Amino acid sequence: MAKKKEIWCPDLTHYHGPKYRAIVAALAKDIQTGHLQPGDKMPTQRDLAWELGVNLSTITDAYREATRQHLIAGEVGRGTYVLAGAAEAQLYALGRPRAGDVRSTEGGGDIIDLSTNIPARAFRDEDVRETLTALMERDNLSELMDYHSPDLIHRCRIAISQFYQQRGFHPRHADIFPCAGAQAALYAALQMITKPDMPILVEEFTFPGMKVTARQLGLRLIPVAMDGEGLIPEDLDRAARASGATILVASPILQNPTGASMGAQRRAEIAATIEKLDLTLIEEDVYGAFTKEPPLSVQLAGRSMLVGGFSKLVAPGPRFGFIISTLEGRHALDVSPDELVHSTSWMTAPLMLELACQWIESGKAEERMEWQRQEARARQIMVRRKLGTILHVPPLGKAPAAPHLWIDCNQSHLQEARNDGPSGNQLAAKARAHGVEVVAASTFCAGRMQRDGLRLCLTAPLTRAALSQACTRLAKAWG
Repeated sequence: MAKKKEIWCPDLTHYHGPKYRAIVAALAKDIQTGHLQPGDKMPTQRDLAWELGVNLSTITDAYREATRQHLIAGEVGRGTYVLAGAAEAQLYALGRPRAGDVRSTEGGGDIIDLSTNIPARAFRDEDVRETLTALMERDNLSELMDYHSPDLIHRCRIAISQFYQQRGFHPRHADIFPCAGAQAALYAALQMITKPDMPILVEEFTFPGMKVTARQLGLRLIPVAMDGEGLIPEDLDRAARASGATILVASPILQNPTGASMGAQRRAEIAATIEKLDLTLIEEDVYGAFTKEPPLSVQLAGRSMLVGGFSKLVAPGPRFGFIISTLEGRHALDVSPDELVHSTSWMTAPLMLELACQWIESGKAEERMEWQRQEARARQIMVRRKLGTILHVPPLGKAPAAPHLWIDCNQSHLQEARNDGPSGNQLAAKARAHGVEVVAASTFCAGRMQRDGLRLCLTAPLTRAALSQACTRLAKAWG
């Protein structure tokens, strides 16, 4: 029988200043040292006040500050739980080596990175060289060294509309706003329609960029339970009513990190739930073009904003992203279209906009996406074949191939006794000890940990041979 965990009660002897700040500092330290794990339940405010011999208001202030710092999160009717801290920020650290670079472990060996979600990079470089050579021969090259012109913005809007035609999405040009990458688009979209401390509905495992943006804007993430097809409609209804949240950020296609994609019935159920609850959807569509499925926004005209870009499909370097806003009526933005396009495109580089337009118009973008689709599929098949018996993941079949693979620890024989904390962290540590970097579920968790897993980024290694070597190491680490 598992031993019941004692109530967390920090020793404040060595902390100075206001008591509530001392409690927060002690909490942060215990999370950092592993004394508290993501998903651990915090004591009630009244119980902790009794244990520490302080006023209830002191604990209330401490929990409020800890929530603001994204150390803990409360769930209505369930309690308060430890979050994963700022682990997701480490995936963006400036000092972090690029994926594919050879790094050394403490024991002196090299390490293969399966933690960074980037597209495969073995595609020929002639596309870049040819495009830049053509740009150098232009008569009006100086225009690309100036601020972007209205004509260039209009051309971008037409190109982005062309980008979505094969998926049955035909947005109005006036509803399209170029941005400096998909992450910038997400930040801009949320900044337009949120205020600090607003609750935002997200998948229970959400992509790292969402957690970073929420921290920057001071937003509270409200997790919605998932299954193999993504968001569960009934839990979306429950979470929205319990929290009062009116905004949902979701990835219906090849969700990061789980790779879940909604089938036709699930899409219809989620769309109906969004309409019933009168929610605004921000659809993260960075992996959508790996399939031919239309965005969910097609079914939610008037109440959705779609954010997307080149980074996961074509190449991250151009920093080309966009917002497609269908918001109307009660959901309409308070800013004029001219003001909106100015604010979203402010940080975009005309040279990169020109390159992106040329690649879409010439078909090079589609060529690169098709290569990414095939490479992701080949790598998925290889990893599932090599690790399938250990990980209990089924063959890919005809399912869409994401560039990342999610391992559900609760459905795998990798599952270990969970009395000492989430096994995903333990398995990630074992992988690193054998020279492979993966990411545990706690990095993506938007609330308390109710299930556990790992994400493997299959397109991060430079070659399939390196990925195959990573599989051999993982088999030894987890076998």
